[in-house]
Amino acid sequence: MGRIMKCGLFDGYARLALIDLTDIVNEEIKIHDLSPLATAALGRSMLAGAYVGNNLKSDDNTYSITINGGGPLGPIVVAGGYGKIRGYVTDNKVNLPLKQDGHLDVGGGVGKDGYISVVKDLGLKDPYVGRSELISGEIAEDFAKYLLISEGIRSAVAFGVKVNKDGCVTACGIVVEALPGITEDMLVMLEDVMSNFTALSDITEKKSIEEVYDFYFSHLDATVYETEEIVLKCNCSYERIKNLVKSIGKSECEQIIAEQGKIEAVCHFCEKKYAFNKEDVEKLWDK
Repeated sequence: MGRIMKCGLFDGYARLALIDLTDIVNEEIKIHDLSPLATAALGRSMLAGAYVGNNLKSDDNTYSITINGGGPLGPIVVAGGYGKIRGYVTDNKVNLPLKQDGHLDVGGGVGKDGYISVVKDLGLKDPYVGRSELISGEIAEDFAKYLLISEGIRSAVAFGVKVNKDGCVTACGIVVEALPGITEDMLVMLEDVMSNFTALSDITEKKSIEEVYDFYFSHLDATVYETEEIVLKCNCSYERIKNLVKSIGKSECEQIIAEQGKIEAVCHFCEKKYAFNKEDVEKLWDK
């Protein structure tokens, strides 16, 4: 289970979110057997997803984020709703040499020849769709650019995921939003604080998000609003997969059954397998 801590700064002229998805990323490692590089890339992407999901207005609203920079990891997809999240990396086995500073080369794995795209279903006639070009593939600064370009939000973003031989040590994020009326002095103070988080995982390996708030933000006329839980939850089901199989078409399904004896579908998000034999397929078109 993860959590997001929401705070106000400067008596309401800035908003702060501190996110901890360490337990959820460790669950994802077990589900997808992720390489360290894939773990870091998916973890950072899910931190962005947790922030988007927590800003939805209703439990019925949903979102999806796709990060596709043309790198060897392939597209990364994160989806969910308010307090719920799931995600996957297309190639979960990729590893690259460490960067000169000893950190995982997430930017090299993701690539920067592409976009971060966000789709939100807010219960309106059409979904909201926004996207922006990637800057580095490191995800945090790419997400900050997306917020500015697509949603008009001035922000500072720091994501940190650290992995060792036993799994994910920490997967935490910080997002600060500047709100209307914020002064230049306030912005300078925020820039000064956020400059401490160039290697956020080194800090959150030792400090909880509550301790990070106390040490770095509590003196900025700050107020803690609430801390909410985030759960790893897939929405796949037999009915959903059945409809996807039916969308292939009757003749194509019958051909697969004739050649392979069954149709097997695997959910990208949770790796659950669904099998359909000849009788199952016949029932799909049974009036």
